[in-house]
Amino acid sequence: MLVDIDETPEVFAVIVEGSLLFAPNADPSHHRTFDAHYVMIKGGYMEVGTEEFPYTSHLTITMHGNKYSPSLPIFGNKVIGVHYGRLEMHGVSRDHTWTRLNATANAGDSMLILDVEVDWQTGEEIVLAGTVFENIESETRFITKVEGNIVYLDRPLEFTHIGVIPTFGGIEMPMKGEVGLLTRNVLFRGDPETSSLDQYGAAIMIHSPGDDSSIARICYCELTDVGQAFKLGRYPIHFHMIGNVVESHVVGNAIHKTYNRAITTHAVHYFTVQDNVAYDTMGHTFFIEDAIETNNYFDHNLGIKVKASFSLLNTDVTPGGFWITHPNNIFINNAIANTDAYGFWFDMKEHSIGPSFDVNICGFNDKLGRFARNSAHSVHKYGLRIFHGLIPRTFPCLDTPYDGNYIANGKTDPYWKNPVIPAVFEDSVFWRNGHAGAIMERSGAV
Repeated sequence: MLVDIDETPEVFAVIVEGSLLFAPNADPSHHRTFDAHYVMIKGGYMEVGTEEFPYTSHLTITMHGNKYSPSLPIFGNKVIGVHYGRLEMHGVSRDHTWTRLNATANAGDSMLILDVEVDWQTGEEIVLAGTVFENIESETRFITKVEGNIVYLDRPLEFTHIGVIPTFGGIEMPMKGEVGLLTRNVLFRGDPETSSLDQYGAAIMIHSPGDDSSIARICYCELTDVGQAFKLGRYPIHFHMIGNVVESHVVGNAIHKTYNRAITTHAVHYFTVQDNVAYDTMGHTFFIEDAIETNNYFDHNLGIKVKASFSLLNTDVTPGGFWITHPNNIFINNAIANTDAYGFWFDMKEHSIGPSFDVNICGFNDKLGRFARNSAHSVHKYGLRIFHGLIPRTFPCLDTPYDGNYIANGKTDPYWKNPVIPAVFEDSVFWRNGHAGAIMERSGAV
């Protein structure tokens, strides 16, 4: 089915076993709308642009329903579900989804000087991270004009946002507030009439057992009024227990006004999450769920204004921009600001948990993939928290002596030789946080 009309009726359910294709208009300013309660891609293919040929005009996909609506098994309601299928959603790519201030923007200013020239446009919405010693003072504005790296705003700033590079002991420590772009030409949302009232937005869920058995590539789209509060598993973008997802990625999106996380990585491996902006989220924003997830790649993502949630896990009462349950993943160039608790929370588990429980997975003692050039500021507690502990070693599930005496306690088995693997947290800056930059509980070779 080719969707080439400007406005669809509010359809109840679309079951995609063949192909559901959305055709852009030749006029970039043209706007189409699509309204549905359920879209289920069951062995089929849904396309809103491709990487080679993105959707170039404007499209708004609105999902309808509420918490009392009938739920599909596993996938729920108000949802695009992918089961043994493929989802391609590609808006127009942007040169910079977020950057930092190159100079302090004072309260009352109507102009920003950014670190880089941007392709942002008049009428688009941006968010500025707060830069004080607390999780407050983020604010949004609309753009009236862009000249290179100078952005003019529709109204003056209420707060001061710093952009400075102080020197400590001869080392430059950049302290620059982030600025993220929230507007994209492809918009996925929950219906604005009920979503915010019930904190019950739209969701995208990808699930089927088996490596790359479902594929989703969601790039340069805007998601708002998404995620469903009070319900586990109902997240804006949720990759759920697939295994290896080498062919999938989530790149360049803006996810804001979400009632339940932003991007969830659940029992998947080799997943790329890059250049995304998340703003005004409830609960852990970038969420690694069962402590079995490894070799996932998180690069240059921004999270601003992470709010406590009292309806999910106990840990969501003190949320982190990143909640990391297994260390063997890659985190580089990410930034978190204005959370109700933590920037990056390594909450190591003795074994994987939930439906992924396995005594042969010992994340507490596994190696760190990579943690480099990340930053966190203006969070209520700690920029980096390593909780319970991190004691990485060659064989994570085997004991090891701390003193390097491999023949301790009469052990002569060669597997008793279990050298530690140093976990190096590189070139990262944590500044203006409410309690401290970083805190660690039990650790070894960190």
